[in-house]
Amino acid sequence: KEDFIDGGEIRLVDIDTKVLKEVTEAVIKLVGQTKKQFKVTSFDHYKRALPEADFVIFTYAVGAYAAWKRDIATCTRFGVNQSVGDTIGPGAVIRILRSIPLAVEIAREMEKVCPHAYIINYTNPEGAQCLAIQKYTSIKSFGLCHGTPDTAAALAENVFEVSPEQLFYRAAGVNHLTWFTDLSIDGQDVYPQLKDKLISSGYAEKEPVSFELYKVFGLYCAPGDRHVEEFFSTFLRESVMEKMNLAWKNNDFLAVDSWRARDAERLKILRERGEGFEYFFRGSGETATHFICSLATGTICTEMVNVLNQGFISNISDGIIVEVPTFVDRFGLHPQYIGRLPQGIAAKCESLGREYILLVDAALEGDRQKALQAMYLDPLCAMCDDSEGLLDALIKENLDLLPPVWKH
Repeated sequence: KEDFIDGGEIRLVDIDTKVLKEVTEAVIKLVGQTKKQFKVTSFDHYKRALPEADFVIFTYAVGAYAAWKRDIATCTRFGVNQSVGDTIGPGAVIRILRSIPLAVEIAREMEKVCPHAYIINYTNPEGAQCLAIQKYTSIKSFGLCHGTPDTAAALAENVFEVSPEQLFYRAAGVNHLTWFTDLSIDGQDVYPQLKDKLISSGYAEKEPVSFELYKVFGLYCAPGDRHVEEFFSTFLRESVMEKMNLAWKNNDFLAVDSWRARDAERLKILRERGEGFEYFFRGSGETATHFICSLATGTICTEMVNVLNQGFISNISDGIIVEVPTFVDRFGLHPQYIGRLPQGIAAKCESLGREYILLVDAALEGDRQKALQAMYLDPLCAMCDDSEGLLDALIKENLDLLPPVWKH
């Protein structure tokens, strides 16, 4: 749908050949509707798709949905509640051990066959993925997430009752825990109105954790309770979850199952009957194509991006992946300077970044001791009486998905 790009090749990759065939058929139909000259090809191994690529988009999960569900169940058995388990907590620890080796493996192959390409990462945890690629390879990379702009749009429509385009915002932090530093409408600062409007609109009741954190830290955060509550173990204790009526208690897989079934049915209708194009053309809210357009053609966009901190947030250490507004053009990415975040917020962001540094090294070195140190540092593991036992259980269950070094 991007006006500035026509032509080129879309290469799809999946190790599940059935899914690959179905998605390829659907994409060919979608491209046909656009009347654009894109060639669509598919591959069951990434090495065949990489030569001469310009952009490589990561949307993989090692072990897929089944591994995620198993992670949550195992953590729950050890007393650790998680609402998502893909960014922080023991669920994120094992996800990093599974995913990081593949990220670096692909990037190292890119160094050989498409060294000038960008990796656009959507795989969680964003901070660990982006850190590993930047620390261990020479490939240009950045991470994207819809969470902050989605929260800004929700505040615009549900709290301030304006269109998303009317609300100007700046936010910064780490992925799945960004903080709005500025909110304005038509040049007027609306932050002083936020607390009263959150209450009167009912949005404070809808997102009670985010509202509580706003009262404590002085800035409103994104991308909503089911993610941000995992950074503060208080909110995942049984008594607090019941008191605050938190909807995402221990991960509502029934909801996720329904989303997956809905999208699978829409894809089937598109493939078999050639109907339902409007659903796919309305857009997903993901912005990878904006970046591809800007980097390839020189059109300009500004989005929230996960990048290596280089003074952009001045009281978070350089070398930690942060999420900040970033200006993009033909010459690359230009992250904006934020300055200092409030001390408590910076401390929370710093701690996650340090945990990721340990875990990325643990994943690539097969270092159980570093993984265990990360477990002890993680706020959600405070709920667990046996963090070491939980780590060993997660590793044992995932041996078929981990590098051979973990088998010894």
